[in-house]
Amino acid sequence: MIIALIAVGVIAIWTNLSVETAFTAYCQKSCLADSGSAAQTQTQEAANGADTKICPAGSAEQNFLNVFRNSLWLAALVAVLASILLALLFSRLITRPLKAVSTSAQKVAAGDFSQRVSQNTQDEIGQVSMAFNNMAAQLEKKEQSRRQLVADIAHELRTPLTTIQGNLEAWRDGVIAPTPERISLVHDETVLLSRIITDLRDLSMVEGGGLRMHQAPADLAELVNSELSGISDQAQEHDISLHNNLPADLPRVFIDAGRIRQVLRNLLENALRYTNTGGDITVEATSTPVGWLTIAVSDNGSGITAEDLPYVFDHFYKSDQSRQRGQSGSGLGLAIVKQFVQAHGGKVWVESQAGKGSTFFFTLPLAQAE
Repeated sequence: MIIALIAVGVIAIWTNLSVETAFTAYCQKSCLADSGSAAQTQTQEAANGADTKICPAGSAEQNFLNVFRNSLWLAALVAVLASILLALLFSRLITRPLKAVSTSAQKVAAGDFSQRVSQNTQDEIGQVSMAFNNMAAQLEKKEQSRRQLVADIAHELRTPLTTIQGNLEAWRDGVIAPTPERISLVHDETVLLSRIITDLRDLSMVEGGGLRMHQAPADLAELVNSELSGISDQAQEHDISLHNNLPADLPRVFIDAGRIRQVLRNLLENALRYTNTGGDITVEATSTPVGWLTIAVSDNGSGITAEDLPYVFDHFYKSDQSRQRGQSGSGLGLAIVKQFVQAHGGKVWVESQAGKGSTFFFTLPLAQAE
């Protein structure tokens, strides 16, 4: 509005001066033409020795200039009033949606993530409204995930704690004797409880960006052999065959060895849990795509239904607890796999059919040749 007012003022003053000068010159030229000879007039002017006006404007000319000035300033006043009204109108059109965004933002800051603002235009204001709505939707989704996570944590912790508390109270009251079998059961529940807490800490660190990665060139074959040896006793107990199909010329990878060991351990334990007696678990790897190594951990167990497949990497998601053998997992293993692989810049996915087994894939960056 200030720019418009300045522009109107400058135009009015400039126009007034220009018209007055041009009109005076026109009057003088007309007067000289009527007197008959411009040369005689120039001689008379030189003889007088002064730059005096010839044929000054009369009353009609002066009246014309006065009318012009009044019309000009009246037009400038109308333009100023119109600019003020338009400025108020446009500022209201601009500030109204911004006030709506500000009000909704304050409510979002107070914890109401259901707030949305109307998006009626495709201009900058509409883009701001769309960005705000997207932000609010993401915050609402994250808040729902947080609440669900808290509820899942409480549920997962309640089961082992209830078992431990029930057995301890029974032993204290003399209802049952602390036999080795019951002591072993309580011990297993404390191990599960400790694992849940450890997994939660790791998951919180990696999702919060506080996980420190110590990447270095490593031999993946050694890590795979070590983790296969770690579950060999459990596999033999249930007559499950373990197969290491890694190629002999497997290139080295640039990884945090400790984190990838945990990735392999979680995937192998998950495969062992869902593979039936007499089944097979296989680890394979290929150098594709270029610059990456793709590792596959497959089994021919119970598999995953199409309905459960999109959620297997979610926190505490278990497709069918009735299929779990012995001590159940923490429900965080696959979520940790996903976060650790993504922390290396890789991707993780699963292919599975119910009753035919599952294959989990993940990629790791190759180490540069020395």
